[in-house]
Order: sequence, then structure tokens, then C-alpha cells
Amino acid sequence: MQVDEAASQIQLFKPGEPDSVPRSFTFDVVYGEQSQQQAVYDECAFSLVESVLEGYNGTMFAYGQTGCGKTHTMMGPVSALDASSPD
Repeated sequence: MQVDEAASQIQLFKPGEPDSVPRSFTFDVVYGEQSQQQAVYDECAFSLVESVLEGYNGTMFAYGQTGCGKTHTMMGPVSALDASSPD
């Protein structure tokens, strides 16, 4: 897999066939492995959170394979959730 943030594309290659013609997928935004969480939040969530705080409804949808870290990404570690709940 190859990520091209500038072109907002991901290219997939057949496993074991590095010379194969890649399949390209284009998205609105693509983040590579070196992306910082703050940059992703600023671009994807900041305006949504601001709107919710102003009284509007908002939805952030996380899509991905089971076990890939969606809940951790959206909520943080379990210890942070436990610390915020009243006893």
C-alpha cells in the first residue's frame, strides 16, 4: 500500500507482485502513517465539535475492520474513560 497525501490517493498492490499495476482509490482527504492526531482533528472534527457546542446536531462516523482501533481512536484508552465516570 502506498499513501499519497498530496493527491489524496491510496494505491494498493497485489501481495507478492510488486510489479503489478496498482489499484488507486481517491478520497477527499488521505492521512499517512506519520500524520499527527492534532492535524486530523483540526481538519476533520474541530468544526463539528464547535457546531455541537453551539447547539447543532453532529455525527462523527468511524468505519473500519473489527479490532483496528476505531473506539480507541475516538474515545482514548479505557483508563481515561474509567477516570471520568462518577462512582
